[in-house]
Amino acid sequence: MSQLEHILLDVSASPLIDQGQWDEACHLLLSSLQAGLQVARVSLWFYVDDGKVMQCQTMLDHGLICQEETKLDALVFPRYFAALRSERAIVAHDAQQDDKTSEFTELYLKPKGISAMLDLPVRHFGRMIGIICCEHIGTIRHWQDDEVRFAAGLADQVGRAMNAAQYRQAQQQLESLNQQLEQRVELRGLQLADNNKTIARAHEQLLVQAKLATLGGIVAGVAHEVSTPLGVAVTASSHQLDVLAEFQQKLEERKLTSSQGFAYLRKMQDTALMLQINLRRAEKLMRQFKETAAHQTRTESSPVAFHELVVNLLASLSPVTQQIPVQPEVYIDPSLMLITDVDVWLQILTNLVMNSCRHAFDGVSMPGIRIQAYRNAQQELQFEYRDNGVGMSPAVIARVFEPFFTTKAEQGGTGLGMSILKRLVEKKLQGSLQLQSSEGQGICLTISCLA
Repeated sequence: MSQLEHILLDVSASPLIDQGQWDEACHLLLSSLQAGLQVARVSLWFYVDDGKVMQCQTMLDHGLICQEETKLDALVFPRYFAALRSERAIVAHDAQQDDKTSEFTELYLKPKGISAMLDLPVRHFGRMIGIICCEHIGTIRHWQDDEVRFAAGLADQVGRAMNAAQYRQAQQQLESLNQQLEQRVELRGLQLADNNKTIARAHEQLLVQAKLATLGGIVAGVAHEVSTPLGVAVTASSHQLDVLAEFQQKLEERKLTSSQGFAYLRKMQDTALMLQINLRRAEKLMRQFKETAAHQTRTESSPVAFHELVVNLLASLSPVTQQIPVQPEVYIDPSLMLITDVDVWLQILTNLVMNSCRHAFDGVSMPGIRIQAYRNAQQELQFEYRDNGVGMSPAVIARVFEPFFTTKAEQGGTGLGMSILKRLVEKKLQGSLQLQSSEGQGICLTISCLA
């Protein structure tokens, strides 16, 4: 494990993140960033005025915490704010020349000697609320992929620390309300003897606030859960822009036949539908997490036609599978009904298909994916997922379910997909999984569970 991974894991396991001490948690995150990336200045910024202004909340400058109210206005720095609206990392190897950050050159970068910038989005409840900014002083610096992933991982911890701070504040408010209630009961015990309904209503209000106070512990896993449908949506959007550009070029060259025009329109309609499906999935996930926080209940299992579930999910992933291209084959009895958590299976299937498309088919002439499900003799659900890709070596199989392990680090792989899949199977479905593979022979992953 690399030094950056060690730092990230140490921060993730630190009690400071979840104790609700906001200032201490910010200092831990910023100092860990500074130590891991070896940069002079790191800072935490939040949107204000409906996203028109970015304000510095905390800065760590050469190891010293600075509380300053520096503000950036979108009207003054339009290109930078336009880049932020993409909600992706701003990786400026040469900040003074990069189009996204060159607006700061004369006023800020040159006077401070800053040559490179790395800005990562900070999200809370799936919404971008600010950034973490890393500034390198000296010669031009080429940020490495593992450095970008490391910084993004720490940026994700900001939302977790914010949840803990809100949870602590809610606890303090609840304790204060309890103390006030106890004092009122003590002082007015005789007068309230005939007013039991009023006391009951006060206790009900306290119980509601106690439920709301558990919010911080629920949101920790939201970022990764919604990243897959959002990633598919981004891919679909990019594909639609490519089709639109090709369509426009044909129009300008006056080479477009009516049949070609209808074909382009069908492609754009298909990608628009895929975009809508995945954005609705992301919205649904966020809504369920909020409902869980409010009601302190688990997502209930519901009856579902498994064949229809799989087919619909594969349709939503078609912008990704068509790029390979691969057409998954589904062998599931349409009458197979399960009582199960639908969103768990959507996440499992998405992770498997995305993993194959990203890792399995380099150099494979006829890519294939086969999905099968049935009830075995013990009336358990037997789910099998196969691809005919490059397969895995024994060394990779031994580590494939480890968090942060990836064979595509240079291409932005996080190493979290398979570890999350294993957790979903074992914790959510109360099932087991087996993985079989060899180099050049693809993979076969089998899940067994009650459903």
